[in-house]
Formats: sequence, structure tokens, C-alpha cells
Amino acid sequence: MNLGTDNELVEQLFQVTREEKKFIQRELKQYGLNVLQAQALNFIANNPGSIQKELSRYLGKQEASTTNILKVLETQQLVIRRVAADNERRKKLYLSPAGQELVQSVHNVFIELEQRVSAPLDDEEKQAMLVLLHRINRQANFNH
Repeated sequence: MNLGTDNELVEQLFQVTREEKKFIQRELKQYGLNVLQAQALNFIANNPGSIQKELSRYLGKQEASTTNILKVLETQQLVIRRVAADNERRKKLYLSPAGQELVQSVHNVFIELEQRVSAPLDDEEKQAMLVLLHRINRQANFNH
């Protein structure tokens, strides 16, 4: 088995993913955020009024972990939890004005990343790569 060629695709995907993660972490650090906090802000921005359970499902985290993420974001005055009118035990999640402003900066980080990743490709190559990556995502059967 020659790992140099037997896993070349996986190795290249790993290298790109590792560099993307480093870029994202470096950029988010200047806003005082980690990746999970940024993902939480993005989810709430796209789903205002959602509840913690939905955020936990999106993040793939236990509710206790999500609670800790939300506590930090609340302390930073980026997220607001409001009691639902129909259920006093349920709290809906919203971005504060500062959170709304910050989420735009976070979006800009990912726009810059997209531009860096796609810069070496022309439009046809980018579309072909997207088709192939979607196929891999659908058919690689990572859950089994």
C-alpha cells in the first residue's frame, strides 16, 4: 500500500481544511470569538427567535455546551434570550445590535476565505469542483 498515492485526495482535502481552519481561527480571534461562537451567531442571525435546542442540534453539541457558548455571547452582549410568550420556560434567541454588527464582520471573514479558495479556479473549474464535492458529500457514507 502506497500512502503517497492511495490517499492523495484525502491528504489534499485535509491540507486545505487545516489551512482554512487556521485562517478562520486567526481572523475570528481579532473579534474575540472562536469557531463555535461564530457559528452560533450565524445561526441566530439566520434563525431569529430560535431556541437553544435548535442551536444545539445545528452545532452538534450537547445542550450544556451550548449553554456555555450562549453565556459567553450574552456576557459579551451579542445575544439576547427572551422568554417566549407562549411558554415561560422557553427562551428565544436573538442577536443584540452589537451581535448583528459583529455577524456581518464574521460573514466577511468567510467571504474572504471563499475568495482565497476559489481564486486559483476559473468559473467552470469552480462549478465542476462544487459538483464533485457535493457528490462526495452525498455518497461517501460517512455515517456508517
